[in-house]
Amino acid sequence: MPRETHPEGGKLTMFVDCVSPYSWFGFTNAMLYRPLLQAHGITVDIVPFFLGAAREAAGNPFAPTPKWRQAFSAQDCAMTAEMLGLNLSTPEEFPILSLFAVRVATWVKDHYAPEIFDKTFPAFSVAYWSKGINISKPEGVIKALKDVFSEEEIKEIMEKAVTPANKKRVVELTSSSSPAFGAPWIQAVNSRGERRDWFGNDRWEQVLYHLDVPFTPVQIIPPKVVGSKAKL
Repeated sequence: MPRETHPEGGKLTMFVDCVSPYSWFGFTNAMLYRPLLQAHGITVDIVPFFLGAAREAAGNPFAPTPKWRQAFSAQDCAMTAEMLGLNLSTPEEFPILSLFAVRVATWVKDHYAPEIFDKTFPAFSVAYWSKGINISKPEGVIKALKDVFSEEEIKEIMEKAVTPANKKRVVELTSSSSPAFGAPWIQAVNSRGERRDWFGNDRWEQVLYHLDVPFTPVQIIPPKVVGSKAKL
């Protein structure tokens, strides 16, 4: 029997940090899925958080990728970026301390219209993961956000980002991601109030299933169907 779906009232929260390419992938998919999720009554919230602190708290501090895994990681990132239409190029400086960029993104999210934050986070990701701009420094932030804000606005935002109140806000949001050990970190609460967490951009079917959102699982198209479409 088909599983009954009751998505109305659920919530999906995704924690992202621009130092992680998978956060960029997750954010891109979340933006793609958000209109239909909202149409099904699911609230979608994208939250910047400091991945370094979250990993430390979870007992999973950053460590360089083992050599035996490097080839797979490179392939995985390249193929995922290609499938999402993103231009990915591993930056020379990796990793960087993302805390300053996270503070900036947090200030923007809390004090600007949602559509501005929707431009800010990918601007950081593009700057770092496509252009190799070091967004841990003020000059890098200015370069990254030049198409979103004026330079004067960016300088004001950077000043606000390092105020005690905003620093505390970042700590609180990062703590709320617990037990996050990577990014993107997804928290999903369904209409029955049941919460489950996931790490990564490749768990969407489980997330949608938990939220009771109707979806079509991955299917292989039969050769005859492909051939008939090609003739149209």
